[in-house]
Amino acid sequence: MSEENPVTANELRNGLRRSLKTTLADLDSDAFVDSLEQATEANRAAAAITRGEVYRTWRRLNTLELDLIRRQLLALETELLRATQELAGARAKLDEVASYLEVVNSFLALVKRVISPV
Repeated sequence: MSEENPVTANELRNGLRRSLKTTLADLDSDAFVDSLEQATEANRAAAAITRGEVYRTWRRLNTLELDLIRRQLLALETELLRATQELAGARAKLDEVASYLEVVNSFLALVKRVISPV
């Protein structure tokens, strides 16, 4: 844990849950869906796959007991906080489908590292 700004495992998990839920809302937003109309077929397919992955990851994180993932949350604290900030920054660019999906998928990969050992 960071000495200057300690975060509990519970706070990390809840932050991840909020970020995933916000990402679901972004992926379902009118702005993002409108951007998909201008996107390539590959990016539209990637968006659909990513949305499904975000939803399944959010559901899994909601059902896991905190004790099962506590060590992973704390071990990855710095990366998780950075990725959450990057995800929040990417929200301003929903119309840039490919770059937004890249940030979302990076965030998803990190969250999956937390929940995969269980």
